[in-house]
Amino acid sequence: MYALMAVIGGAAFCLLSRLLAKKRGTVPAEDIFYMSLYAGIGCLIGAKLLYLIVGVDTYWFPEESFSYNMKYWTLLLTSGGLVFYGGLIGAALGAVRYCVHFGVPLKESVDTVIPAVPLFHAFGRIGCFMAGCCYGIEYHGALSVTFSNAIAAPNGVPLLPVQLIEAAGDIILTVLLTVLFLKAPKNISLPGSYLTCYAAMRFILEFFRGDAVRGIMLGLSTSQWISIIIFIIGVVLFAKKLYSVQKNTKIFIN
Repeated sequence: MYALMAVIGGAAFCLLSRLLAKKRGTVPAEDIFYMSLYAGIGCLIGAKLLYLIVGVDTYWFPEESFSYNMKYWTLLLTSGGLVFYGGLIGAALGAVRYCVHFGVPLKESVDTVIPAVPLFHAFGRIGCFMAGCCYGIEYHGALSVTFSNAIAAPNGVPLLPVQLIEAAGDIILTVLLTVLFLKAPKNISLPGSYLTCYAAMRFILEFFRGDAVRGIMLGLSTSQWISIIIFIIGVVLFAKKLYSVQKNTKIFIN
């Protein structure tokens, strides 16, 4: 089900991106599709690499031989286990690679696909819920979920469905970014909007995660530290956009 949700999410990403590309007409829909393929490859590589890096303490056995660990890690490479932030970074690098190599306008392309990113992520989180990974803390209140045959999540323990909460947040973010894209406000950075909103949401939701393989440093998870960096990048993009608009406005008035 996780793989199925990922495929559906990828299809939804491509469909929404192509529709937005045709709506604005600044970037050919075909380029958006092929750029998405590059981004998808980068996403898989980045998500898996960060998963292995974050879980090195859990998935590396110092008492075993190097060859044993390599065989085990080879198995991990072909099995489940992905980290979204690693996928986001990898996808961004893949998209940039396509745009630079084929001379496609980078800014317009990024603006076109940004609203579809949280849509893809929403389906991914639904897949996480169905697989039982990325589960929440123990929770005995309303809407709690108890797994009975999960591989990753503890069975028989009421848990907060943090995966579905994040999926709902991603869908709301998709709607917000799509509206901003269609209205095309000059003083709003779409990448900045996405990065700041998602980073803030992810930082908060990490406190309600119950899975152990997340990496902890100074009381914060790896994803929370990355969220701080992503949030700062989003703010910088916002500031840069505002400065550019104000500068162009002054030139026009003069």
